[in-house]
Amino acid sequence: MTAKRDPDLSIIIANYNAKEMLNGCLESIYHHPPMCTFEVFVVDDASSDGSYQMVQRNFPQVRLLRNEQNLHYSKSNNRALELAQGRYICLLNNDTVILPNALATMMNFLDQHPQVGAVGSRLLNADGTIQASVKALPSIRSGLFGAQSIIIKLFPTNRFSRQELLHLCHDMSKPFQAGYVSGASTMIRRRVIRQIGYLDERMFYHVDADYCKRIWDAGWEIFYLPDSTVIHFNHQGGTLINRKRRFKSIFEFHRGYYIYFRKHLYKSPLNLLYFMTTIGIGLRFVVYLLIQFVKETKDSCKSW
Repeated sequence: MTAKRDPDLSIIIANYNAKEMLNGCLESIYHHPPMCTFEVFVVDDASSDGSYQMVQRNFPQVRLLRNEQNLHYSKSNNRALELAQGRYICLLNNDTVILPNALATMMNFLDQHPQVGAVGSRLLNADGTIQASVKALPSIRSGLFGAQSIIIKLFPTNRFSRQELLHLCHDMSKPFQAGYVSGASTMIRRRVIRQIGYLDERMFYHVDADYCKRIWDAGWEIFYLPDSTVIHFNHQGGTLINRKRRFKSIFEFHRGYYIYFRKHLYKSPLNLLYFMTTIGIGLRFVVYLLIQFVKETKDSCKSW
């Protein structure tokens, strides 16, 4: 009797209340499958929109896991990471559509570059524009000049932001080294995951930055592959975000920053830079709350 061989690739998708998006994502995988053995995991995070039943009905070949409560992104992915058997593991958002050869391009690059621990796809918005999904590793400068900063909205081509958002300063016709790549479409060697462990379950945002930093620290390289193209719709949970969820989103975004800096840069609270960074994150949080409040007030006035 022949022993069952492990698949070459494991694809993991965490899902919460995004039935239609998830259906489109899975359809794209099976319409443009990699030319290898692969398995697909969907971890449903206690969805109430019928996502679980949709996968059971439309994609019986998927390995479907269900959380009894909403465990959020990191814990959900970690459930599948414990079970995945592929040589390579692809973490994929439920609001993505895989274009032809995207998965094969990532696998081929990892096959040909044994020093590379992870690669990220080029992510496109629905209108075909490029998302800022390849960046330098977070630093103090990131808060001022990164993709979510006020400065880049006012001065989109400033030279400091170009050093943070690497798609602005690299040749997009060939692969290049990245600080970190978006977790919306990332492929990682299972050997690397065994070496550094699973995703940090404390973090809701900046999980990808944290994981890539750990990959670098373990002696591996990370690359961005413009030829591996994935559409990313930036869907947020399948429903309109109410005020409470907006506040939580802003809070978790800055909390993730704090965890990252405390974990990787300034571990001692006696460090002056730690103190300054903590104050800076707090002030940035307040500013973003004020901006959101002003925006909601204007929107409310327009609706009258």
